[in-house]
Amino acid sequence: MSGTISYPPTPYVGSISLQDGTTISIQGVPEHFQTQFVIALQNGSNINQRSEIPFWFNPRFNENQVVRNTLSGNSWGPEERHGGFPFQQGQMFDVQILVRSKKYKVDVNRQHFETYRHRTPISAVTHLVVEGGIKIHNIHFENPYLLPGAGIGCPPPPGPLMYLGPPIYNPPTPCVQNIPGGIYPGRMIFISGVPSSNPTRFSIYLQNGMDYEPGHIGLVVDARFSFHSDRNVLVRNHREHGNWGREEREVSRFPFIPNVPFDMIILIEDSQYKVAVNNQHLLEFHHRIKSLSSIDTLRIDGSVALTQIRFQ
Repeated sequence: MSGTISYPPTPYVGSISLQDGTTISIQGVPEHFQTQFVIALQNGSNINQRSEIPFWFNPRFNENQVVRNTLSGNSWGPEERHGGFPFQQGQMFDVQILVRSKKYKVDVNRQHFETYRHRTPISAVTHLVVEGGIKIHNIHFENPYLLPGAGIGCPPPPGPLMYLGPPIYNPPTPCVQNIPGGIYPGRMIFISGVPSSNPTRFSIYLQNGMDYEPGHIGLVVDARFSFHSDRNVLVRNHREHGNWGREEREVSRFPFIPNVPFDMIILIEDSQYKVAVNNQHLLEFHHRIKSLSSIDTLRIDGSVALTQIRFQ
């Protein structure tokens, strides 16, 4: 299974799950008068405060060297700098990273460049980051079983697997989006966004049809920062034949912070939805509408700026 993201902005930050056989290809053009760019396989989406980077690939034009390293527990290991420098400013390049059980194999412009042995487990990698003086043309993923972002970890659904298009970048809020192919066990929905600076609430609906008040909602996750008497409460519910069900409010933590980006994954299982935020499991919600095929739309509204939506 494969997927391609074309002309994403820089810096690019995308969730990813690695296994033996995963291939990541990055095509881009280093900008003139820039000193370096970085390709990082890291833990977490934060690019300002990072403590775990299993693989750091850093071409430096001011040194004519490609520096490779690992950041673990806020400490950098020994740098690897051997090999040539196959990059030129203003010239297109193609970097391919092949993940193996004990090492990363890196090709540049279809020529073998280096092998970098794992210093930390590949399971620690949750995000791909591409940043610095570079214009990205394409990022292409190939994975034996899963597309990038399968952070919750589940087997693929039965039947033929298909890639459901590139991510939807910066959709407006409110957002009403058809779910290609609907939902079924194994389907995952990735939502990235930033709550506003003074939010009241935002809500994520998996529903039937594109109406604002649909008769059937399989799941609503309602993040209430300051709504009526609720403060930092995460309400879950369903709606059937126009009637709301019983609210669920118990949760170990409220994971959303004003002005701080988040990544959410909704995994559909046989008996329940599972929700993770920032690569940490948050909650389950058992199916109350048993006919999953009736749920065909994602709707998001409220005090949130969306940065990316992806269906897998």
